[in-house]
Amino acid sequence: TEGERLNLIIWGRNLEYRRSSLHARYNMQSRATGYEKEAGPPDKVCLSFTHDRDYGIFKAYAGGKTSQHSGRGWCPPRHAEYDGFRDEA
Repeated sequence: TEGERLNLIIWGRNLEYRRSSLHARYNMQSRATGYEKEAGPPDKVCLSFTHDRDYGIFKAYAGGKTSQHSGRGWCPPRHAEYDGFRDEA
């Protein structure tokens, strides 16, 4: 078979949930999440300008998103940075 595969990711935000203790349990900057150290730099296909702290190191922002998103990501958490990680901020 031939063709093209596309993925659609939909993100939502629930402020009441984010104020709950359940959400605090999944705070990605906490070691308690079990998020392990990353083995190396991200694959460029998997980068997210809203989530990756090193997005600007690997890709250019499009459509004026630099000032809106640069340095505001959470991934990888500080305790899980790969060797040689550079934060774009």
